[in-house]
Amino acid sequence: MKKQALLVACAALASATFADVVINFDGQSTTGNNTYFSSPVDGSHDWVDGGATFSHEVSWGGGAWDGMTYSSVNDTTTSGWGNQYAVYGDGMDRSDSGSYGVSYQPWVQRSIVTLPVATTVNGFYVNNTTYVALAILNGEGPARAFTTASNDVFTLTVEGFDSGAASVGAIDFRLADYTGATGSIVEDWTFVDLSSLGANVKSLGFSLSSTDNGDFGMNTPAYFAMDDLSVAAIPEPGTIMLMLSGFGGMVLFRRRLKR
Repeated sequence: MKKQALLVACAALASATFADVVINFDGQSTTGNNTYFSSPVDGSHDWVDGGATFSHEVSWGGGAWDGMTYSSVNDTTTSGWGNQYAVYGDGMDRSDSGSYGVSYQPWVQRSIVTLPVATTVNGFYVNNTTYVALAILNGEGPARAFTTASNDVFTLTVEGFDSGAASVGAIDFRLADYTGATGSIVEDWTFVDLSSLGANVKSLGFSLSSTDNGDFGMNTPAYFAMDDLSVAAIPEPGTIMLMLSGFGGMVLFRRRLKR
């Protein structure tokens, strides 16, 4: 009887529909349009969307941050650090009505996204920020304008890690590519496929690199924008608990019959 109950529970778990989770940041409150999340208090301010945890660190009395934040800022023309939270292109998220993620990682730090369980990450949509795009096109501060003569590239690297923090692979995506006859930058939401990282991804690390570097590291501003992070096959906790409680009830019922 126990074996039959176990088979029934396993069959129920196998037949359950585990829908993909798409994290679009639209549920985050930025207190209106053209706003972004920021804290004046130093320390960790990690936040959660769709069950995933996004790292966010604040320092220097609230004057500096790194990791991931969310924004609804629409400004595709203002250059410089004062416009660090805006996405390029049409200045909107993919739904044209909500928020999007912004990552900033100075020096060699990574932005980290941690998932509730190890699973397959289908991918996400990426775009340049306005600050980065205008720096690449026109130059800004220490950052020079990209040229084909220099074969310039600006690359996002996404690395997957399993539950033991071991790497399961990395994928490169060029946010700007001037290695051909004509240079180009990403200026629309573009899908980055991460499915080749496999079905055991517990966290994602994001890092940026550029051919424009100086004495203090990368001159190109270290930002990118993210939307619609798609994660596959995360069963809802209630579904699992319901099936396990049902299995437990069958075992308990069998034990009582034996008495």
